[in-house]
Amino acid sequence: MWGRAFICGSLGGMLFCGKTGFSAAHHHAPITGPFIYYCFTHIGIDHEGIIGSVYRARSGMEEKTTACGALAAFVAEIASNKLNLNFDEDDIEMSTLKKHIINKTGLSTDVMNAPDLLKVTMAAYETITFDLEKHVRRDAEKFKDRRYALFTGIQIHGPDGSDYCWLGKASLLINGVLSPLTLSKHASLLPLIGSTLMPH
Repeated sequence: MWGRAFICGSLGGMLFCGKTGFSAAHHHAPITGPFIYYCFTHIGIDHEGIIGSVYRARSGMEEKTTACGALAAFVAEIASNKLNLNFDEDDIEMSTLKKHIINKTGLSTDVMNAPDLLKVTMAAYETITFDLEKHVRRDAEKFKDRRYALFTGIQIHGPDGSDYCWLGKASLLINGVLSPLTLSKHASLLPLIGSTLMPH
């Protein structure tokens, strides 16, 4: 991998950097690429198997915390029939996150059919995947020779500091064509992504 990673994550792992952020990221790497993107939302599963809960005793935490806190707050708003979709200048990412996920996935906001945290996390993953592919396709229209590898999914925080990744989608975009990436057929890529896919 060339140089350091360019970090552009937001609450819930959302990809809110937009066209400007993508352009900035590409100016930190050789113009021809290739480019590798990792975009993951996240969720916790504690030692009791409770989804959304994290307790990391070895890191000095004395109480459980929530992952993802922003998505859990979104779930709570829907369930309590207090969903606020107004834009809040003091909470830009959170107010944008809610509207964006609903618009991209059609997530139910009906209190009688309120989604749980897992469903909202999956909706976030789908939204992130859509946004990443859109931005990469736009870039590929300008730079025909660039090659891109895209990885999206969910980072899972387990008990005692263990972390795992569920790889939801892996793709290659070459010459403007997006195609599935089968890792077993691309063994040379495994050293680059092994730390992302394997528990540590």
